Amino acid sequence: MSYLRVTSLDLWVIVFYFFVIIANGIYQSVRKTKGGDDFLLGGKSFGIFSTLCTQGATMKGSSALVGYSAGAYVNGASVLISSQCYSLGAWIAVMSGIARKIKKCSNTIEIRSAGDIFLRRFGSETLKKLVGLGGTWMSLSILSSNMAAIGLLIHLMFGKYGLTYEYSLILGVCVAVAYTAIGGLVSVVYNDVLQWCIMMPLIFFLFPYALVTKCGVTPEALHSTLNAAKYFSLQPNLWWFGFLLGGILAACCDVSHLTRFITAKDEKTAVTGSMFGFTFCVLLAGFVVFFGLSAAMLIEPSVLGDNKDGAIFALISRALSPGFVGLMLAAILAATISTIDSNLQTAVLCTMIDIVEPSLPKNTTEKQKLLYCRLITVVIAVLSIFFVLKVKGIIAIIGIGFNVYSSAIFFPLMSCMFWKKATAKGLITGIVVGAVTAVVTVSMKLPLPIVWGVSFSAISTIVVSGLTAGEKSIKPLLPGFNESGQKIDSDIFKACFLGASGSLILSIGIGTWVNWIYIIIGTILMFLCIKMLDSAFKRVAAN
Repeated sequence: MSYLRVTSLDLWVIVFYFFVIIANGIYQSVRKTKGGDDFLLGGKSFGIFSTLCTQGATMKGSSALVGYSAGAYVNGASVLISSQCYSLGAWIAVMSGIARKIKKCSNTIEIRSAGDIFLRRFGSETLKKLVGLGGTWMSLSILSSNMAAIGLLIHLMFGKYGLTYEYSLILGVCVAVAYTAIGGLVSVVYNDVLQWCIMMPLIFFLFPYALVTKCGVTPEALHSTLNAAKYFSLQPNLWWFGFLLGGILAACCDVSHLTRFITAKDEKTAVTGSMFGFTFCVLLAGFVVFFGLSAAMLIEPSVLGDNKDGAIFALISRALSPGFVGLMLAAILAATISTIDSNLQTAVLCTMIDIVEPSLPKNTTEKQKLLYCRLITVVIAVLSIFFVLKVKGIIAIIGIGFNVYSSAIFFPLMSCMFWKKATAKGLITGIVVGAVTAVVTVSMKLPLPIVWGVSFSAISTIVVSGLTAGEKSIKPLLPGFNESGQKIDSDIFKACFLGASGSLILSIGIGTWVNWIYIIIGTILMFLCIKMLDSAFKRVAAN
């Protein structure tokens, strides 16, 4: 890409970035990873800031920065809603009480994975392995897409030195595997913290400041240059609704979110840390849309040709000086690698805890489990590289992975947690029917395959549970989920409703650069959300 101008100084900045994250990951693993449980769960001791950073960094890969800025460059601010679907869905997982209840449950009985939630209620190893298989597949799909992205990014930066796409792919994967295979979740989370600290100032402050002061992207200039009807319309439509509904369904059962809820230090951390992380993701989308609109103002279409995904790279080259270009590219790499390492570790967790560990001898030591975890990490990484290099139609396959997992798991998981009359046979049927329906609808190219999958999964789960209900089939709800009418849950719902609304309104105010009324209203709602959550948990602690 001739429009991406990278100097030797920028390349050295990127090389230094790679060195720092590898060193930090190894250092953290030496300090805190002593056995298999540490590798997979990090001792369930991550605080609010760590949870914030890992939830935020995990959710936003290069697709957010590159893809949505390109969408805004072509279609304007309307991309804001589609870019928010998954983040708002994650808010629902906290708002509905799932985050708090899962953490409380894991404090009472042994819960280490999504599969364990099914196992502890129904005692079914089949359910546990099905859920583990689904989680591994979804994580592998997301992992592969981001591996392909990082290979492309590194190739664009170092291609002129003879580094091919294939070697660029392997190099990027090796960086993530180097510390993930050694330290597991400990290395992943603390590197997510580091990479969040890289992304935050660059994306939220430095780059916007350069666009305004150096390139003249003031609110007046932006609105007078771009066509209002095309670039600033937020009129809702069915397409928006489909994205939003799909995001809600997928995010509520995302195994990465469930893992972060389980591994948080306490209930307050699981709720507030995730809330801050999801707020970061929603606000990030607002800034990314602003970048796309800035590119529409500054970058002629002829510069990019057919590759609209290059809009943000052309913008970076135009707005930033040598050295700062490297820092901004490092921020994009940070977003991508954070998604890679988190999904790699999640795939290992699902494979090890839900599939491999039940078959291990009872006298297997923690050191032996740690060795198995590291071997599984390397094997999954190698399979992902092969998947990216050899399988055609990667995007379609990733779509199948995402839709199949959500279609199969969403309703059975909600039933396992909240429905007293669910049975193991009903949930197994729902998982299988949901997965098959998603595959069929994707193959037929029907709209909203996740909605079809969840609908058929729900019907089959309800019908089979009703037919197999009996004294031995009906199992009590798990601790935390067997509560009803808790004031803390209603407080969390109200606070997170304000927070989700506030973060969305605030992101619209930022993305449309700049609507001060939206920004003020959104900030007030976010402040109320934080105060309400803090008061709610103080009342719980006092009692």
